[in-house]
Amino acid sequence: MLRLALVLVLVAGAARADEVSRRAAHFPLRFADWMETAGIDRGAIAVRYDDRSILTWAQGMDADAPVDLASLSKAVTATCIAALVREGALDYDMAARDILGLRRAAPVTIGALLSHATGLDRDHTQRPMAWWKDDPTPRWPEITPRALDRERLTGGARYYYSNKNYAVLGTVIEEVTGDSYESACRSRVLEPAGVAGSASARFAAYLPWGGWSMTVADYARFVDHAYGDESVLGAPLANLPRTVIEGPVAYGMGMLQREMAGGVNLWHFGALCFAGGPDLGSYAVRWLNGWTVTAWYAGCATGPEMARLDATLVSVAFARD
Repeated sequence: MLRLALVLVLVAGAARADEVSRRAAHFPLRFADWMETAGIDRGAIAVRYDDRSILTWAQGMDADAPVDLASLSKAVTATCIAALVREGALDYDMAARDILGLRRAAPVTIGALLSHATGLDRDHTQRPMAWWKDDPTPRWPEITPRALDRERLTGGARYYYSNKNYAVLGTVIEEVTGDSYESACRSRVLEPAGVAGSASARFAAYLPWGGWSMTVADYARFVDHAYGDESVLGAPLANLPRTVIEGPVAYGMGMLQREMAGGVNLWHFGALCFAGGPDLGSYAVRWLNGWTVTAWYAGCATGPEMARLDATLVSVAFARD
């Protein structure tokens, strides 16, 4: 009987593995369809299930080539902050001004910066980012005092997405560690996740909020490592800083979050679009049903096109066949 039970378990396991592989194969097919509809000819996608790599796929490029992550970089910064909190070097309730010695700045907390609830109601990085590309000079130190200027923080504690919040966090990381942002976060975030990443050759100036470069496979692995094990962030997501956007949707720890029965679905888009190029976009998602996907594409997708990409991948992850 024991041998029979073992055989049945092995057969069931093999059948499940076949189903996962079959389902996974639909992600690149549907992604390719989306790219064609959006008029994009280069892209890559990585698919994981239950913390295991299932496949990578690319069109018009090498699937194993590092790509510019754009705003997916924010998750690296948030996880780096969480590591410093675990080390006892920071607390989410600390005011950034106290850490940075900016006595006249607004008393914005680390938690508010992480969840885009600082009172900012404009993002003054958008235009200068076009001028800063191809120049690796770190821009977060110069942004920080202006981002914490009391006169600019007029929006109250509501959610307002701004790169400036993560620029401040980059400066905080350097102040607390005495190290460069890149080095501090590589050792605390990327190396423990077993992934490689570096400052983008073109967008290093905005590393903490939009300048990391990594393969899609490595980023998907990072997402599973950082958000799949509560010990990495130090607490369940529900107990960490986040700001409600609407209904069950919130922003916190570098990710959009949707409360579901049994946990949280996570996702984020990134985009870098400039007159004269380059144009690129990125998307990462981790669903409670076990699927994690990271996609990258060489194009400037519109809001509706991004929503269609999300819906396309959801239709695969939650197909009922």
